Amino acid sequence: MVKCLQELDHETIVAGHHGIPPGSTIVDVNWIDEIIELHAFFEGWFLGAIDSLDRMESVLAEGFSIVQPDGAEVDRAGTIESVAGGRATSRELVITTSDHRLLHDGGDTLVASYVETHKRSDRTKRRLSTVVFVRSDSAPNGLMWVRVHETWLDRE
Repeated sequence: MVKCLQELDHETIVAGHHGIPPGSTIVDVNWIDEIIELHAFFEGWFLGAIDSLDRMESVLAEGFSIVQPDGAEVDRAGTIESVAGGRATSRELVITTSDHRLLHDGGDTLVASYVETHKRSDRTKRRLSTVVFVRSDSAPNGLMWVRVHETWLDRE
């Protein structure tokens, strides 16, 4: 299971482990924390260990959309519907994120990229994801997801 930043000590973060840029502090990495935590939610949801969509719904902005690796664009309602239908559909899925990079910090808007990996016993799929966040005091890590664009890196 993916570890949240709150479970990591400061030395680990400063050392640059878990895809966190060397020299980062907890204050600097709330966007990484958000990426890790939401993907931990997805893993738990698809394994059937989580039974509420609240975590995901609380961070998807009203105008949220995602471009999936196949090029299909899905809005917020479609994303929620799709994820809801995937609950407990896997017994062995592990989702990790790595190579976190902050591409732009415009004050209220952040753009970041990361590699998302889905591992099962028989296959691994990786995608490069770019996310646009807006700051929000009501979101768990102070960020709402506005847009995600995913591109296949490989599908072993």
